Amino acid sequence: MTSSDQQLADPGGRPLLLVLGGSGQLGRELKRVLAPLGPVLAPPRGIVDFESTDSIRRFVADTRPTVIVNAAAYTDADRAESERGKAFLINADAPKILSEAAHRVGAGLIHYSTDYVFDGTKTEPYRETDDAVPGNPYGRSSSRANKRSKRARPS
Repeated sequence: MTSSDQQLADPGGRPLLLVLGGSGQLGRELKRVLAPLGPVLAPPRGIVDFESTDSIRRFVADTRPTVIVNAAAYTDADRAESERGKAFLINADAPKILSEAAHRVGAGLIHYSTDYVFDGTKTEPYRETDDAVPGNPYGRSSSRANKRSKRARPS
């Protein structure tokens, strides 16, 4: 165990929960409800650069969480129209890298998505198993993240 592992270890043996996107609305609530389960590490925006593969891999390797909860995303659906590259980098590529990094350290990964992966034409509630039919770049980037984070393995 390295000294950084010792700093993050919980004396009660509870899991270390890493919440990414912890400064957003969902992330703040996740920190609150997850706190009774174990120590919650929620780095402020900018500590983990979702536009940098190395930043994601390094942070996960350094913190070695038990569970990663990804609530981070490029969420400006309108701006995603003009910043498609950035939206796909953050919403599609970063979760894949995060999934690979989680696998390397033996961590579980919970990845939050958006209802924008559906086109809104269904008359009853959507289910997780429904086919995604995104209608805009934001929804397409999120749909790709869902697929990539499910099947990612270390390369």
